Amino acid sequence: MKIINKINTEIINDKQLNLKFLSVLNNEIKMECKILTGNFFLDSFNYFPITEEYNTFSEIYSWGEPNKYNNFYTNDFLKNFKKNMSNYKNIKNAFILGSSPTDNYYRNMITFLPRIFFIKENKINLVIHRNLSNKFKNFIFSLCKILKINIQWVFLDDNFYKFSDSQIPQFLKHEDSINLLKRFIIPNEKKKEKKIYITRQNSNYRNLINEADLVAVLKKKGFEIFDLNQLDIVKQMNLFHQAKLIISVTSSSLTNIIFSSKGTRIIEISPHYQFDYENSLKFRFRDISNQLDLEHDFIEADPINIENKNKKINSFIPEKILNESNYYKNLLIKIDDINKIL
Repeated sequence: MKIINKINTEIINDKQLNLKFLSVLNNEIKMECKILTGNFFLDSFNYFPITEEYNTFSEIYSWGEPNKYNNFYTNDFLKNFKKNMSNYKNIKNAFILGSSPTDNYYRNMITFLPRIFFIKENKINLVIHRNLSNKFKNFIFSLCKILKINIQWVFLDDNFYKFSDSQIPQFLKHEDSINLLKRFIIPNEKKKEKKIYITRQNSNYRNLINEADLVAVLKKKGFEIFDLNQLDIVKQMNLFHQAKLIISVTSSSLTNIIFSSKGTRIIEISPHYQFDYENSLKFRFRDISNQLDLEHDFIEADPINIENKNKKINSFIPEKILNESNYYKNLLIKIDDINKIL
């Protein structure tokens, strides 16, 4: 027995397989979502379901780097999977929303959260990773209350699980996720007038080591300085909605530009990217800006080596990437570059 990937046409043409999927339509925006139902196995990093018949569905359950799924089809994985499958914790009657094991705001907002709009039941056991912040859990809870969904949390650790009589929705295209969020989460309407700078002070990496010099210049130009760690998610959304000009170092906090008004200017302070594997990081926020008619500019800052001791990050990212990628270094910005672009 091998793990076999089934493409969408095979799902449609196989009656027994097709019965495992619900097709849920969100009537307000005419968007459809496939939901795998029944019994399946799942890891809490990729959320890549494997059925009891050893089938996977990469076309609808893939997100992020495509090569990471190659491991699921190796002999070593299959051998280990079969050896341990009877020992996996069994969770019943659950809806797997999922969340980033590193509590990454971009992933939580773009990859996982939008699937919540395809829940049809009014009472569910909602599955997330244990590392999800209380701030984001509170946001999900408030959103479910608006959607009239009564939830009971189910927390996953870093492991494989068996799910029985459960549901997992497909992962949506980024453009569809953004449209869903833009449609259903509407910030408070206020005049678009703020000029804001988002600080990453005390972050594990990508700190601006000369941020004090930058902040002094920006304050003279009428900017307000915000640390989003001090704001709940609704306040973050409202802040970005009220801004006409946003400056930030590359950060998942920039995901909030989804809630900015058309024409808002975004200036992203970014590291110099050197490798192909960094391409998904390089343009993710510019792509959102392009979709939503925002003005997006880049300022490249110089990398400064640091020793990254964050255990949560280190456990998920290969040491080679941590050492070589400028994404995981601190930054030094030329103040003249800011003056020129402003």
